[in-house]
Amino acid sequence: MIRALPLSTRAYEQLRDAILGGELRPGEPLFEIHLAKSLGMSRTPVREALQSLASEGYLDELPDRGYVIPRRSLDDLREFFELREVLEAAASRYAAMRARPEEIAELQVVCDQYEGEQDLARWQQLGAQFHALITRASRNDRLASLMASLTTQIDLSRRSVIYGGPAWRETAVQDHRAICAAITARDEAAAHAAAADHVRHSYQATLRGYQPEAFASQKTA
Repeated sequence: MIRALPLSTRAYEQLRDAILGGELRPGEPLFEIHLAKSLGMSRTPVREALQSLASEGYLDELPDRGYVIPRRSLDDLREFFELREVLEAAASRYAAMRARPEEIAELQVVCDQYEGEQDLARWQQLGAQFHALITRASRNDRLASLMASLTTQIDLSRRSVIYGGPAWRETAVQDHRAICAAITARDEAAAHAAAADHVRHSYQATLRGYQPEAFASQKTA
């Protein structure tokens, strides 16, 4: 028998999906009384969900007991991607050094699925799974802990990657192929370089989502 999820868990998942899906916008104030009404729940599970989302960085708490989705400045993005580049490049290098044969086989399967997936949401899930496999195979618990602390920022920034369009998708697939091939070959330097390239490409795609007019002007210049 499948047990129903607690109301607070349901509220958490629905609100997180709404944040990541862009239904709730950065800077928009959120109040538990209004959310409880829209979700068809009492205020208690909604309050618990909001507190969890705030503790994970999805929301900032307001002085008047409401919450707001934080805005990401361009400097925030730059700093985040600089740190992400260091961590993911290191994780890929260590995975090339330490991954078990079965982990490499699993990475190859996920890489194939990522390349063939047409549904955007599922494609993004597979991308996250790919990087999680690499982090696990790095056998570095402290590195994994640092990566986990950035999960929220990664999720939030990826909302903008969809604006990269088909060109970004093809680049991401090629990047994953390069990372997977380097890890399979146990080539630590190539894995490090391929992962760093991938993060830089992701950063450019994210900037297109935040500043599409700037990139459009570059093309016509």
